[in-house]
Amino acid sequence: MHLDKLSYKIFHTITKYQLIKPHDAIIVGVSGGPDSVALIKILHALNSAKSLCLSLFLAHLNHQLRGKSSEEDAQFVQALSNELSLPFILKSVNIETIAIRTKRSIEETARRERYKFFLESAQGYNASAVVTGHTADDNTETILHRLIRGTGTLGLSGIPLKRPLATGSPIHLVRPLLFIWRKEIIEYLEEKRRSYRTDATNYKPVYLRNKIRLELIPSLENHYNPNIKNLLIQLSQILNLHNEFFVTEAKKILAVSPVEKKQDSCTINTRCLTQYPRVLQYFVLREILNTLQIPLNAITYDHYTKILDEISRKGKGRHFQLPGNLSLWHEHGMLHFQKALVSARSTPTSETLVQIPGITPVYPLGHLIAEISAMQNFSLETYKKQKPRNQETLDFHRITMPLSVRMRKDGDKISPLGTQGHKKLKDLFVDKKVPVKERDTIPIIVMNNQPVCALGICVDNKVKVTASTQKMIILTFHRHDEKTL
Repeated sequence: MHLDKLSYKIFHTITKYQLIKPHDAIIVGVSGGPDSVALIKILHALNSAKSLCLSLFLAHLNHQLRGKSSEEDAQFVQALSNELSLPFILKSVNIETIAIRTKRSIEETARRERYKFFLESAQGYNASAVVTGHTADDNTETILHRLIRGTGTLGLSGIPLKRPLATGSPIHLVRPLLFIWRKEIIEYLEEKRRSYRTDATNYKPVYLRNKIRLELIPSLENHYNPNIKNLLIQLSQILNLHNEFFVTEAKKILAVSPVEKKQDSCTINTRCLTQYPRVLQYFVLREILNTLQIPLNAITYDHYTKILDEISRKGKGRHFQLPGNLSLWHEHGMLHFQKALVSARSTPTSETLVQIPGITPVYPLGHLIAEISAMQNFSLETYKKQKPRNQETLDFHRITMPLSVRMRKDGDKISPLGTQGHKKLKDLFVDKKVPVKERDTIPIIVMNNQPVCALGICVDNKVKVTASTQKMIILTFHRHDEKTL
């Protein structure tokens, strides 16, 4: 099969940066616009021409923002999936209603719902990556958008070519078109005589990003520098190199500095930290905040400046309060970070279906990984001695699907492994000396509305793994605060 110049260019990007691996399942976000239509057509062609053996899934989120036009977008993408003989994943959400309820902008709400949909789709189809059609034009708009709203060198590095879809997730978000200009996309579609959908709202200078695209960039090109977009991309690439260096150095500093890491807290020796240049101190602080799962977009330059000024001065220590329920205090040459523990009120109360196999987010605590494994060469006795604290195993054939995960409820009972009868989870936690502050953050696996497993605490007799078990489910829970510095 003959490939055109643009397809070869994108294939080179995919292989050079290892964005996609052969035989993987891939979710492709397709809005119906020119970028995403070109993306799926090129991926489909590459899959055939290069024998990549990819399982491609078209995913479309109907935002319900443009009435009939939104419905027609969904129908267009479905027709495209039929033409390519590829599976189609569709979800409809009322972005405007959600934005009002959450008090967020339409843009931010749409972005959040879109990535939530991508994560659900990737987990549902065991995909290794979600691919989107972001282009070099999107990157220039993003850089200017961040510059106008306020950012540092990390923000000016632009859109990443590849990143985890969610914190701690093995699923990646990749953008193979990030080095391609939109005019190249349009030329490709015209040459192939491919139709696409046009979102009329993209041509209305209502949102800031639209104003940047329609007004600011043309003004910069016409009145200041016709090569401004290329220069912005060049700037982002230079800053990427700078940031990679500083992040690497910050991690080296943390590796050799006296650091005490506990659940939801961290302490670092500032006498050691202040020996390094201030820019590296900034990146070290950022790495610590990232590890504690603090939303970095909520931490401003003023926050960092306040902390860095504090650790450089002598005298009585002070306390700080940062976004993300983070408390800091500095005393006796030690900087302490303490993240407020998740209270029972903020833990998940609704049940979430467990993806088996797959990854299930347990917001806001972490994520649950479920694997199916044969018992061949498995020693139950050895496993009991070496079992990680955050892992449990269940007999696959004793399970009635679906399983779900939630936190404990009043009156929950379980039949603990090796005992007779049932026991209240509350009493079990007391017996196991589980701290009160942690009891409402322990994931409970539920089958037929009854608890069958308290992660890290016990498994119910009716689903236990025995010598006669042929296949088992391995459940591993990763808390957001379990990452090490």
